Amino acid sequence: MNETWGDTDRNGTQKEAGCMSTGAIAVCGPTFLDVVMAGMPHAPVLGEEMWVESSALTAGGAANQAVAVARLGYPVELITRLGNDRAGQIVRSVLEENKVGTAYATPVECQSVTVALAWDADRAIVTHGSDEGGALPEDFAPSVLIADLRAIDNNVEVVKKWRARGTKVIGDVGWDSTGAWRTSDLLPLAHCDYFVPNETEILHYARCFDVREAVSMIGQLVETDARIVVTRGGRGVILGPDNYQTLPGISVDVVDTTGAGDAFSAGLAVAVANEATEREAVSFALLLGALSVAKAGGAGSTPTAPELAKRIEELDIPGSYDLEFVHRFVRTFGFNNQSVS
Repeated sequence: MNETWGDTDRNGTQKEAGCMSTGAIAVCGPTFLDVVMAGMPHAPVLGEEMWVESSALTAGGAANQAVAVARLGYPVELITRLGNDRAGQIVRSVLEENKVGTAYATPVECQSVTVALAWDADRAIVTHGSDEGGALPEDFAPSVLIADLRAIDNNVEVVKKWRARGTKVIGDVGWDSTGAWRTSDLLPLAHCDYFVPNETEILHYARCFDVREAVSMIGQLVETDARIVVTRGGRGVILGPDNYQTLPGISVDVVDTTGAGDAFSAGLAVAVANEATEREAVSFALLLGALSVAKAGGAGSTPTAPELAKRIEELDIPGSYDLEFVHRFVRTFGFNNQSVS
């Protein structure tokens, strides 16, 4: 069987049949210039200077997900807003270096900027700019769309058309800095196949303290058939609301968690694009998320396919993981899959 990726045209249409789908993945949402400071011994103290173990200057926000997809060797289009200033130039160079398509990006005057401070296996974030994403084009229907719910709501008619043409939609949310956590913000879940909030986010929206209860409540509060995948950092994921499943996390030495959620979403998207089973897709996504926290860099922390094939030998992977898609993915790039057997 032919196991090469093959080529795609601008619309993500597969030109050569093969084992792995080559329909492009689209990512829509706000993009930032990320300034990452990692390995801090403690929270910063006013009036004091602190030296850290590592730092990175890269593209963040929706770009994290797009770069993560591209680093896996998959065609991807980032639908966002990119600044014409110096910060925007840095973001554009990161995207270009990682072969992220920007044909549908909207130019704006200034690039939004985020500073991420990482310590104690977590992070604090300070942001300036806009949280607006881009406009989805009607003439482009990807195999999978990753987008925050606000972007889906702003482009709902196009999303409906894309889904009618077979696009799978992975929706996510961010931290609500207003503290409102309005249920109405979740209404776009009606147009999603998957919803990937983190534990803190879903508990705030459901206004409860138990993840399973929160997942059930979301299904009651808004009309959706989306599969809800709740990420819980190093503790893995919970899937619901029907046929609840739990997959544990993978133990790794944490350097920077900035890009973990984005690496997870990228892995899920690539697996879904290739019709992996739910457990295969989530297992693959968890592997990528775990490996991404082992170094600083946000968008640049997601492993490439060769890095994945090499580094999984170092991991103690839980027996409940289904690695069939990992085998298939590694074989596609010509690696011996002995390390994941």
